[in-house]
Amino acid sequence: MSRRLGGPVVEAERVEKWFGPRKILDGVDLTVRGGETVVLIGSSGSGKTTLLRCIDHLETIQGGRITVNGQMIGYRERDGKLVEDRPVNIARQRREIGMVFQRFNLFAHMNALENVVLAPIRVRREPREATVRRARALLARVGLADKETAMPATLSGGQQQRVAIARALAMQPAVMLFDEPTSALDPEMVGEVLAVMRDLAEDGMTMIVVTHEMGFARQVADRVVVMDGGRIVESGPPDQVFGAPQHAKTQALLRAVLH
Repeated sequence: MSRRLGGPVVEAERVEKWFGPRKILDGVDLTVRGGETVVLIGSSGSGKTTLLRCIDHLETIQGGRITVNGQMIGYRERDGKLVEDRPVNIARQRREIGMVFQRFNLFAHMNALENVVLAPIRVRREPREATVRRARALLARVGLADKETAMPATLSGGQQQRVAIARALAMQPAVMLFDEPTSALDPEMVGEVLAVMRDLAEDGMTMIVVTHEMGFARQVADRVVVMDGGRIVESGPPDQVFGAPQHAKTQALLRAVLH
């Protein structure tokens, strides 16, 4: 897709992440600009999900730094070294980031509308009346205007994931992170979630998406980033990455998933 992009929103610089003796992220550099949709692809264990979780500070990092809108996420500098920030500051930083997981993680005892309004009211202390109006507009945006009183257990997987997207959008984040948002869905429900994500991209939402849906990546991404062994091995427009992949790991990955 061709869009006019803004300045950097997410910047990851030389990010390193270890799980015990295993190096999961090995000096990752990634810049995502305002309005850009970046799709991360790679084999299982390549570091894609871990990178998303580090951006949202659901995982700590052992090297490098991550900023969102110029604000360092999770850390502050002290005596020339990075130290983990106070929880209250981290919570404030994370308001800039919307995260949609494989599993929907809706509150089972709350209806769809209540799930969407909870964080803006509790975390941002926004007035209830205005928040409810915005939540209703967001549910309509994801095609669920008629489901605001529905409990999660009565919704299909695709509908629950769309509520989860509306819930993340309700915090008015600077960037949306999607971690394989369709992988837990039945095949017939995948399209309805991808359609919402496609609309968000067309509206200029800054998005980083981990997915195995190569058709979505080809059609919607401004840039496809290929990861292997905790490193970015290739990055470029979809036509370039899918049509003329340069790296042997990219070529092997695409042979495996497209044939």
